[in-house]
Amino acid sequence: MEARVGGRVVRTNALDVREDDVAPEDALAAIRDAEGWITCPVPGDVHASVGLLDGATLTDEHALERALAAVARSLDERSAVDDDVAGVRAALAETPPDVEGVRAARERVATAAAAVEALRERTERFGGMVAALRAAGAEDESVSAQHREAVTALVDAETEHLAARERLDALRDAARRARDARERRLQLEDRERRLKRAARAELADRVRPAFERARCAVPDGPWRDAYALARVARVRAPVVVAGGPFERASRAMACLDAPVVLTRARV
Repeated sequence: MEARVGGRVVRTNALDVREDDVAPEDALAAIRDAEGWITCPVPGDVHASVGLLDGATLTDEHALERALAAVARSLDERSAVDDDVAGVRAALAETPPDVEGVRAARERVATAAAAVEALRERTERFGGMVAALRAAGAEDESVSAQHREAVTALVDAETEHLAARERLDALRDAARRARDARERRLQLEDRERRLKRAARAELADRVRPAFERARCAVPDGPWRDAYALARVARVRAPVVVAGGPFERASRAMACLDAPVVLTRARV
């Protein structure tokens, strides 16, 4: 790595900035920022687990399992369910259908049905008037014209009502499919969680023996597990060692088998 600190440029994989009053968080940010004052390889995913070694203990077995799985990934290990996880994620990447307008379509059907009913009554009324006039041997062109207009309007209204019904049926079918898709998505999300747990457990178990051996090779203390994780992981970007037992950065680098930035302890 190359560091620009304290008015100087340093090229080393064992950087000691304790005398430069650099906070651990600042060093970590510089490592993870491509434009930061430390130029180094891009941190991999495992850096989230071992990037800052400050004596904080892993909170529980689940936290340790997640960290061990990340270490295994850094070593290019794969689990037996990785392909299944990829398949589920691909399915989840599909955009779920979003159906709107069912209520409005239902209202349009009701409005169209009311219009049909009103026009049917109007048509029947004028039809009855025309029939009565004919039975009496009389003709009234205005009544006949109104009857024809009512018939035409009724046909148009029935066509509109049919179209509204078809649109509502289509939206209901789409809404049903959307509900099925949402239910399927919930099932996929649950399957993804279970598969990821299985993958983490498998990967963690695979590197746990190496981790236990590494615990015997690093200094004892609250930082022991974190140091062991860093020692087993394949780390390209520097790790920040905040305080701790190392007198020199070179000793930290040798112990952790990783590039190191040695800072003062966190306050």
